[in-house]
Amino acid sequence: MIPNKTSLEQVSPAAVVESNLEWALGDDLAQVRARLQSSIQSGYPMVDGLLSEHLHSNYSRAVIVLGTSRLGSSDRERRVALAAAIEMLHLAVNIHDIIPRGEMVIDERMRALLGASILVGDYCFSQASMLAAETDNPAVVSAFSNALSRVSEQRVVTLLEKPHQAHNDDAILYTSAAEAAALLVGLPRPIRYALKEAAAAFGEVMTDSETSLTEAIAHLDNLTKDRPRAKPLVNWLRRRSPV
Repeated sequence: MIPNKTSLEQVSPAAVVESNLEWALGDDLAQVRARLQSSIQSGYPMVDGLLSEHLHSNYSRAVIVLGTSRLGSSDRERRVALAAAIEMLHLAVNIHDIIPRGEMVIDERMRALLGASILVGDYCFSQASMLAAETDNPAVVSAFSNALSRVSEQRVVTLLEKPHQAHNDDAILYTSAAEAAALLVGLPRPIRYALKEAAAAFGEVMTDSETSLTEAIAHLDNLTKDRPRAKPLVNWLRRRSPV
């Protein structure tokens, strides 16, 4: 019989290691989904349809935020808002992916597509920023703003200067998720840096060597060996692939 969340928190560290992180985060993840669904209701059916179409159902960035938040003390509303903000940032880049790259014929249809992609993506950026501001934590907002800036700059470069280079925002988004959540719960700097390192390697695992991810996770595991609540997150990073 699967134990409920309350009893899971009371079992031994060895049992926690084997627990399913996404299941343990179930209530918080449900609230993240609810916040995202609320944020994409613009009141315009065509816009709402476009947003819903590009909203992923696998919220791995939110899992990193919420998993990291378990290592300290945080208000549920703030950690949920932060997790939703990171996922909304991911939705923004998904919308911007609609923008054609390279040479194109600029006709009325293309102008409409370009304009809609840019404006709807920017709408997501603004919603993400408002969600991040709900944390009421200047350090968290600064980290999130830096991520938004880096994503935007990288998108401009690949769209205008390197149209044949694939977009790769994963490392930025996962690093931002780990860093902002660590700041939210006030984790010590060494653990914060180890989390960023592991999250960055996790985001790059599809294009980088798996050795870097293995080493980063081993370092994080060593720094958090006296924190049983870190084990499910460490194992989740070790066993999953970015989505």
